[in-house]
Amino acid sequence: MNRRILLKLVGVQVSITSAYIMFDGALFGENTSGYATVLGIIGIGLIASSNNVGSVFEKNDRMTG
Repeated sequence: MNRRILLKLVGVQVSITSAYIMFDGALFGENTSGYATVLGIIGIGLIASSNNVGSVFEKNDRMTG
């Protein structure tokens, strides 16, 4: 599977999970908004950096292959 797509899917999954944790406080308690915020930032960062990381891997594959 393409590394860009995989990294983007992981970022989307982390963001959706953090949104669920922040929305439904009854699952883990009411004081989880800080953790959910950090997870959301990590997920958005993964989505944003997926293009850069994928291009680095493709350059390495072209140079070695």
